[in-house]
Amino acid sequence: MNPAARLLSIYDPLIRQQKDQTMTNTWAVVFDLEINTPQLEDDVTSCLVAVRQQIDFTRMRLTEHGVPPELTSPGFDRLKNVASPGLLHSSWNGHRGNIQPPECRQGFAWAAWVLRDEDEGDMPPADLAALREEIASLEQTLQNTEMSPFLRDFIRRQLHTIRAALRIYGIQGTRPVKDALQKVAGAYTVERTRVEAEHETASEAAQSVLAKASDAIKKTAEVCDNLEKVTKFGEEVWSLAKSVGPLVLPYLGKLGA
Repeated sequence: MNPAARLLSIYDPLIRQQKDQTMTNTWAVVFDLEINTPQLEDDVTSCLVAVRQQIDFTRMRLTEHGVPPELTSPGFDRLKNVASPGLLHSSWNGHRGNIQPPECRQGFAWAAWVLRDEDEGDMPPADLAALREEIASLEQTLQNTEMSPFLRDFIRRQLHTIRAALRIYGIQGTRPVKDALQKVAGAYTVERTRVEAEHETASEAAQSVLAKASDAIKKTAEVCDNLEKVTKFGEEVWSLAKSVGPLVLPYLGKLGA
């Protein structure tokens, strides 16, 4: 999908919501989030911020194509208004009539056609679910494994960064995932000396957690590469996996532990 098509993929399930409920629960359905979790409002909020950013990004891309802002009205403006964290406790019935008119959808459909040459591959749902489950499982294992505070915090930060990016993948595509991987690569580079020292003295269980976290990061980079190949004369000239892989490779030796 391209940037506008991603907005359309959010708009369509939103306007199909018939049950009157809080906007928190309405958005949870749209974003396919688990409703009965204590962090639901935080997860919905992060998704709404991503939607608003995606609207701004799509407008920027349309402007670069010479499209005036008024041609995205009223859909873009109304979606951005309803995607406000400040409205989470209001009723969906109070917003439905404003966002459902056909002219709102027309703006997204037309914008998706304009940006049709910017389509990127879509991560298969099974792959996305597998990555999310792997990260969640690692976060749980991390809590139950003895290790130094530094190593625990380092691993937790990298897992959180990847998990947050995967949560909004459906909204913004690979952009936030690539940004997350660059942050992770930076963390491995900046803290390499201490991570190596901590790794050497850590228990096998702790080394195994770091190895599995590093492997999940590498897998995420490989998935991104499969979705968006940057090529020149038929040869790959840049790869996230090739950039991130060497940084995490030293910690993969204990993967089978």
